[in-house]
Amino acid sequence: MALAWFFTDPLNTLMSYDNNQPEYLDDTDPEKNYDYWRQDHGGTVTNHNGVADSLLKNDRLYNAMKGDWSRTAWNVSHNIKTTTGREDGKFYIRREQMNAEAVARRCAEYRKAAEAGYPDPLAPLMPDGTLGWKWMDLPNVVSIRISDTYFGGMPWAAIKHDRTLKAQFYRVVQQECPQYICYPGGRLPIPIEVPYPSKSGETKFFKGHQV
Repeated sequence: MALAWFFTDPLNTLMSYDNNQPEYLDDTDPEKNYDYWRQDHGGTVTNHNGVADSLLKNDRLYNAMKGDWSRTAWNVSHNIKTTTGREDGKFYIRREQMNAEAVARRCAEYRKAAEAGYPDPLAPLMPDGTLGWKWMDLPNVVSIRISDTYFGGMPWAAIKHDRTLKAQFYRVVQQECPQYICYPGGRLPIPIEVPYPSKSGETKFFKGHQV
């Protein structure tokens, strides 16, 4: 008898039963507390609305981070040093690529070999089916700088899927970073005419990508 009462008691099925009530299908939107959806962008401080707010409740940590500070880290290959910190009340990120000059020398050697007629078996095919040449070899920090300055932080991995943006990126490389061009003659064969991109600036929390 007790077992039968357990399966027939409406209180035990209230949670699933409520979801099918007609009043849930009217034109009245349920109230939402959007503070719970925040991603540390400010708002009411609660125990549920972001790691940053929880950290700021630590007075010792907050006071320690109010002044100037910096932190340095290296990538796996140990050729890019990234420094994050705060200076004069502003957060920043600086990236330094230690092998940038070596990359430029590699590009110059590639151009010289290409102009001498040496083929590159790993190069892309041209529209006519013949073997072409590698276009460029950009250091990561240079690619990030171009993305932040002209494309609102959109990375090259996304830019290269849009024909117009890709051509504009190539124009910036041609104009501002010719030392990283691999194509013979040092001129990129950009297939379409596009305007030079305008500087878009940054709207990120951390600002100041520098090379």
